[in-house]
Amino acid sequence: MAAPPPKPAPAKPLTDLDFHSGARIEELTQLIQECHARGPGAREGPHLHRAKDAVFSLLGVVQSADGRLPAVNRYLLLSGGVQQGTVDVDLGVPQHFAPGGDYDVDFTLLVPILHAAGVPVTLDMEQTLPGHARFSLRPFEATTLQRWSDCCPGDEAYLSAELVSAWFARSFSAAAKGARVKSRGCVTSAVVSVGHCRVLYDLVPVVAFRGWPEVARPWLTQAHFWDGKLRDEDVAGAFYLLPAASGGCSWRLAFATSELSLRKLLPQPLLRASWAATAVLGRLLPEGFGPYHLFTLVLRACERLPTSYLGREENAAHVWLGLLDDLLACLVHRHLPHYFLPQWNVLEGLSPRDAEHLARELVRVRADPSKHLRQAVEEAKEAKRLAKALRNQSSSAEGP
Repeated sequence: MAAPPPKPAPAKPLTDLDFHSGARIEELTQLIQECHARGPGAREGPHLHRAKDAVFSLLGVVQSADGRLPAVNRYLLLSGGVQQGTVDVDLGVPQHFAPGGDYDVDFTLLVPILHAAGVPVTLDMEQTLPGHARFSLRPFEATTLQRWSDCCPGDEAYLSAELVSAWFARSFSAAAKGARVKSRGCVTSAVVSVGHCRVLYDLVPVVAFRGWPEVARPWLTQAHFWDGKLRDEDVAGAFYLLPAASGGCSWRLAFATSELSLRKLLPQPLLRASWAATAVLGRLLPEGFGPYHLFTLVLRACERLPTSYLGREENAAHVWLGLLDDLLACLVHRHLPHYFLPQWNVLEGLSPRDAEHLARELVRVRADPSKHLRQAVEEAKEAKRLAKALRNQSSSAEGP
């Protein structure tokens, strides 16, 4: 069990205040810690291993059904579901799973439908949005092209992300008869119950690559906060194509393996501040904007602020407030550069109306941050109470 975070240094009641709202920094820090502690954590235990084995077994059934998935596959399992911003996907539908009510623990699982290692693939980025690409199957063997022909519209060999997502959702649902499975845009979500623990898996079909995309190579030549702590191959050894929200043949470049390595270097107070920002803003975020955008702000903060500042427990509240201020500035200017591809403005798809609405909500949060943090803590408590009540109800139904 993880050790509790160290107590922050005592705040000065009359001087350590948030200038904008007048909130006490000490109170905000305590609320941030409580909000993080009450969130759905990825606990260890035999039930989680059994749930993972069950999902992997279902993927084996999908592979056996039509032989499309690689016989030997390498999945990437991430702690936290897509609603926590583990990967850059747009669910496209307002169907969210609620912690406590729907699940106890959540994960994201990237499922490669193809491994492009050793295949001379060239990504077509000329007819797509920034950060997106079209993916041709022509460099692959004829059997691969034939296997995926119904997911390549017309006579072209470009693999359609939309058709692949639809196929994966149908195939996994057919394999998981009796389980709770829901298609949410390019994400197929499954709730696996093991004992009295409900585990949510958000499965995303992807194309896996080794190496680093040429379009992101200039980023590697720049100075970064992880220099001297990670090797280039740890950060730039692999990337993915995820189905894009725009549908059709468009795929979105994703750097989940790199982000997994970088997360290990992020100071804990910064991570807790990010979690609290997601908890407070989660219900306010419009379509086209998600927690991954907040994670982008976290990575960019690490580039300009020293770890000695971000890693101090007593600065967690200042960091949390700073993330809100950063986000508000991005919305006002409607500009937020992608961390790995700075030329890609990830707010381009956000409508002016949604940007203005979210900015107004942020102003309300910023005016009374303690109130909104307390609400997030109470919602987390209620989720825990609901989960416990459902477990007790299930135990009573089973009988002695």
